[in-house]
Amino acid sequence: MKIRILSLACVMTAAALLAACTAVYKNSDACEQLMRSKLAEKSPDTLKIANRGVGIDGSRVVVEGSIEHVPTASEVAAVAASSVGAVSAASAVHAGGASGVSGADALPLKPAKPKKVVQPAAAECTFHGSTLNAFNWLAPARLAAPADENHGEAAQ
Repeated sequence: MKIRILSLACVMTAAALLAACTAVYKNSDACEQLMRSKLAEKSPDTLKIANRGVGIDGSRVVVEGSIEHVPTASEVAAVAASSVGAVSAASAVHAGGASGVSGADALPLKPAKPKKVVQPAAAECTFHGSTLNAFNWLAPARLAAPADENHGEAAQ
């Protein structure tokens, strides 16, 4: 009889531990998905998750990663136009008209591939059990800043 009680107690303990572990994983997955959806609302950039830190019983979750931004064609064109103007102005000053090569001729013929801009990102979620209490961006600053700048004045 004692062996049955001991084995039953072990099975119940294992079930309780397993239930606590699944809550931790569910909360971290929920925070990651919320982070992705909040970023998708603000910009079309790509989010890559690097780390998920979970507090005791999954009550606090911090998700860390990076936001990759590939410049659009208009952004690349604007940068290219400003660099062409700078190169042609610099070559005109340095050459003084002595050489027959213009600033546009000195540029490489093959367009450069736009580089990805990588920005660190982090978000914090707090849970009560499996219910989300709060979501806060920790980084980057443009997402972490409150949407309403006059929030403190409106409350007064």
